[in-house]
Amino acid sequence: QQASLLASSLKALYSNDYAQSEALAGRYLKTHPGDSQGLVVLARAEMAQGKPEQAFQTLMNALRSNPKNLDGLYYMGILCRVQSQSQFQKLLTMAPDSARVHQLFAESHRGRHDLAKAEEEYKAALRIDPQLVEVLNALGGLVQRQFKFSEAVDYYSQAAALQPRDYDSAYGLGSCYLYLQQPERAIENLRHAIAIDPGSGPARLALGDAYLRAGQTNGAILELKTAVGLDPSMRQAYVLLARAYSKTGQSQEAKAALAKAQEILEKEKQGREKLYYGRDALPGADPSAATEEEAPK
Repeated sequence: QQASLLASSLKALYSNDYAQSEALAGRYLKTHPGDSQGLVVLARAEMAQGKPEQAFQTLMNALRSNPKNLDGLYYMGILCRVQSQSQFQKLLTMAPDSARVHQLFAESHRGRHDLAKAEEEYKAALRIDPQLVEVLNALGGLVQRQFKFSEAVDYYSQAAALQPRDYDSAYGLGSCYLYLQQPERAIENLRHAIAIDPGSGPARLALGDAYLRAGQTNGAILELKTAVGLDPSMRQAYVLLARAYSKTGQSQEAKAALAKAQEILEKEKQGREKLYYGRDALPGADPSAATEEEAPK
């Protein structure tokens, strides 16, 4: 009988009788209060009736009950996307020339790979509010990708001055100083980034690279081993680790690290082949040249 209530609720939902669906799902949940599937059906009925706040809470309850409920995750994604669009529209209506609106436009342009317009909008946001740390970091990343490292350092430094415990600016400064061939300054900033987020694999990789360039081989080995411990798929970390082992005369360890890097490369190539050819990828086919994932230089 209880299973029939949930089935009837779904039937009402598909018949566009959302109030009836909500009522039936509610009755089902009185005897099954933690049933994640019943909560998802109720949330869908609430969403269909324009009750986003109720639906959000219902979906939160469903995911607390079962964090792996795929329907719950799916409808939470749908609801959040709709709500975010609604909130952005409110922001645009209330303050069309605000710093946040310019930031929003910048991120939209960036998503479409129009970097010139994105940079223009980020700068417009900063003219209105020069203390937006995330905008300073975004601009730093934008110009860094255009190889304007000194300009990127300026933006990251402003962000770090405003928020000294900011990971993004610390890591950004460290990576830029690596590109600028200033490993000692890179080490200083990357160590600060790791102090903020000890579990950052990319920061450990970059710090290992910086130590290696500064001639601090043992420090490099320690950081690179930590990096691959955090993320075993870091091919470039294994390449650098092999280089560091070679410098200390550990030839067997160097060979093992290179072999691991080659193994990861082969898996990456197979993944690209499957994407290109589909499930019937031809053995040995290489539709695109393997792109080395270089560490910051």
